[in-house]
Amino acid sequence: MKTSTSYLVARYIWLLNLIYEAGSYGISREEINRRWRSCIYNDNHEPEISRKTFYNYKCEIESLFGIILDVSRIDGHFRYRIAEEDSLQRSQVKRLLLNSLSINEAVSSGSELSDRILLEDIPSAGGAVLGTILQALRQNRAISLVHKSFKPDSQPVASVVYPFCLKLREQRWYMLAWKPSDSSARVYGLDRIGECVVTDEEFDARKVAKLILGSSRDAVPEDYFRDYYGVLIDDTVPLMDVTVRVFTSQYVNYFRSLPLHSSQVEVRTVAASHTSDSVAGQTSYQIADDAYSDFSYHIHPTLDFTRKLLSYGQFVKVLSPAEYVAEFASIFRLAAGNYD
Repeated sequence: MKTSTSYLVARYIWLLNLIYEAGSYGISREEINRRWRSCIYNDNHEPEISRKTFYNYKCEIESLFGIILDVSRIDGHFRYRIAEEDSLQRSQVKRLLLNSLSINEAVSSGSELSDRILLEDIPSAGGAVLGTILQALRQNRAISLVHKSFKPDSQPVASVVYPFCLKLREQRWYMLAWKPSDSSARVYGLDRIGECVVTDEEFDARKVAKLILGSSRDAVPEDYFRDYYGVLIDDTVPLMDVTVRVFTSQYVNYFRSLPLHSSQVEVRTVAASHTSDSVAGQTSYQIADDAYSDFSYHIHPTLDFTRKLLSYGQFVKVLSPAEYVAEFASIFRLAAGNYD
């Protein structure tokens, strides 16, 4: 039997993914052993994973990945599942980790899969820059960096900042940090950071959290972005109750399955008067059915939110408030003018 570290880690990932996919109901030892009999890592064709080996794997998973495996008696059987997290942030980190491990395990287990798993490219925000920031976050140390904005004629700017948190948004990593030189919170795109070095200067993470989030004891890093669509923070854009109408069953389902924002609420629904997905003579750019739903958002409608709504073309219409409707319509008119 192969016993190399990489091979054992592959087994841990296989077991972890199996339990993860079982969800809150969990999976029994009997089902795990049944799946083990056809597993590619069962090179000795063992009929089951012994109790001692299973316990060792469970301990290694908890040690390596920080993921606790619970066991509960459900419907007369002991079932294993991933322990519930105490926060949304930890749950999101876990899902990201598990998805990454699953892809890595699939590619590593068979080279023929590497050309059949197509991933979106993340700009060179990973590697040394991401690792450096993670180190600074763990040690509560300041970072010396050089950042260059995408704005026209911008010049590289050297700064010393206190890193507060990392956020992944649309294939790009961002860092929220406190900049002591001008007493402000700043969001930096990692793909725009050149030099990045951990300094010897330590900072009080609790004081930085208070400076960025305010005095609320229950505040968490996600609160900083809560009323915004993404990472574009602009307090000159007022907080509004925005209502948009989404046309056709297809696009309504897109909004339902992946809400644009945590505040999204479906406030009105009108079903299609027919069941056909298309109407004869219509192009893909025309509205194919008369279903629609209205969704409301409590949000600062910054440019990134507006761009997202614009990406749906004629299938999304802003209904309120009036000032945002006028702004949205103006953008559409300017865009249409490019084709006159």
